[in-house]
Amino acid sequence: FAMPTLVDTLSGAIGAGCCTAFGLPFDVAKARLQNSPHAYGGLIDCTAKTARHEGFLALYRGWLPALSSAVAENSVGITTQRTLRRQLAAWRGVSADTRYSVGVEVGLGAATGVFTSVAITPFEVLKVRLQVQTHGASSGGTLAAVAGGLLRNEGARGLFRGLPAVICRDVPFNALFYGAYETICTLCLQWKGLSNKDELSSAYIFVAGGLAGCIGWSCILPFDVVKTRQQAGSATGSVTAVMWQVVATGGWRALFHGWTAAVCRAFPANAGLFLGVEVSSRWLARTIDENSEKELR
Repeated sequence: FAMPTLVDTLSGAIGAGCCTAFGLPFDVAKARLQNSPHAYGGLIDCTAKTARHEGFLALYRGWLPALSSAVAENSVGITTQRTLRRQLAAWRGVSADTRYSVGVEVGLGAATGVFTSVAITPFEVLKVRLQVQTHGASSGGTLAAVAGGLLRNEGARGLFRGLPAVICRDVPFNALFYGAYETICTLCLQWKGLSNKDELSSAYIFVAGGLAGCIGWSCILPFDVVKTRQQAGSATGSVTAVMWQVVATGGWRALFHGWTAAVCRAFPANAGLFLGVEVSSRWLARTIDENSEKELR
């Protein structure tokens, strides 16, 4: 039990690094479009203004909390989802490689979302605070300054600002995300006449991960808008109250501000995530098996 869990955790962390590298510039643009929708004319305008006025590296602002959040989310997420799959297989008395129905995959993903929500919220708060700062902002600039100011003004509870919105976002997101990914992989296996996901090439994993990310983000964006505004400090109140504030000031379309950035980020980021996870987990498992065989000789 311990060794598969270790492999899952390490592969989740490696996948998180790939996800952050591919997706962070889009994530910065998404956060700014959601927090200050009237300041930009869309994804391209936001990206261009940010790079022109603050330098290209501003598109990677908040990289440390973003990477920390991604490592926490995906290490916990991959480990939880795969552990639940193994436990379900043991309970049913079937192989751990068994492919499940769409409903079961969605349920496993939803359960995973509960664990990841708590793990990532502190990192998400710091990341959003850094990302919505513009050139010349007086909020401190550095991660240490932002974290210090947050703890000084709001205490430890400030690190969990927006947790209900994160749960409302991540439970359905993970249900759709993992559900879509596993279902697409199952369809690819059936199409190729294969039986084990480890037999799928990197290209299929890349496409399955990218499509799963697009499906998930397209459906949960309103909760992400609420989360961003709560964590940036530009809106207060419950999830429902902030959602109505957004609608009252910007109409229903305002709940989907940053959709283009979210989807443009979702495909490469989540394709990179699952490619990193699957390739590294196969390599880690193979390396462990080879070392075990050497010890037995």
